[in-house]
Amino acid sequence: MKNQNLSTRGRYLSAEKIQQMFANLGIELCSGRKRIRAARGEKSIIIYSNGGTVNISFNEKGGKQ
Repeated sequence: MKNQNLSTRGRYLSAEKIQQMFANLGIELCSGRKRIRAARGEKSIIIYSNGGTVNISFNEKGGKQ
């Protein structure tokens, strides 16, 4: 494996792969449900699912250009 794509915080992926990951997550979370509970904070989104939560946090410090 090439080391140029690796870092301590992960690796770079194509935008298409990220889109597919989010699409799959949405399908998995919402499968068989008409409604899903979610909350939005100042810098985060929380999705409540059976038996757990999905937390998505936004950190401007690391990716701000």
